[in-house]
Amino acid sequence: MLNYKDYIATHPGLKEGMDAFTVDGEKLGSVVELNDDSVIIEKGFFFPRDYSFRYDDITEIADNKVIVNQNRSDVSAWKDEKYAGWSEYDKLNKEENINIPLKEERLEAEKVVRQKGEVRVRKVVHTEMKNFTVPISKEEIVIERKPVTGAESVPKGTTAFKEEEIKIPIMEEEAKVVKKPVVKEEVTISKKAHTEHEKVSEEVKKEELHIDRGEDKERKKAA
Repeated sequence: MLNYKDYIATHPGLKEGMDAFTVDGEKLGSVVELNDDSVIIEKGFFFPRDYSFRYDDITEIADNKVIVNQNRSDVSAWKDEKYAGWSEYDKLNKEENINIPLKEERLEAEKVVRQKGEVRVRKVVHTEMKNFTVPISKEEIVIERKPVTGAESVPKGTTAFKEEEIKIPIMEEEAKVVKKPVVKEEVTISKKAHTEHEKVSEEVKKEELHIDRGEDKERKKAA
């Protein structure tokens, strides 16, 4: 941590009476004391009491101004006289061991389930021509003639010359197509969850402790 001698050696422009500002332009007050390890800003409109910060906190010195690495939001709570930090600050000169809670914000990620999209699955019927061969049987008439050896007489009582017609049915098989639905295959549809790592970022606030040592003031006055 920088002390007064080290800081003045590199930044000789720092002196009492300079106005102090936050990095975002909020005026804190005027510098009233330069101690060995801290700079004291007088109380005024912004602070109900004197406020101290370290030499390490100084980011810039220009045009009779001191800029410290604090934002308005960082020091806004110190405007209130009832701020717990003031009472803890007062105890530093009365007790040897003081527990001062310093708060900071921490990030926690919450996971929210949302619908990313949807998938529609449907069956489509289309027609195609199938060709295949089926064996079928057909009957045909076969006529065979053969000569009769030796003359045979027609039996008595039989009409020798009579017209006669005989009907012989001829059968054949015919191919008939019958369509029958069958299960060709089975499709199983399921959802599978997988994990990805997503980076998130956000600004967080953190409290720091600034100590104003009374003995340093007395030592400087005595010198």
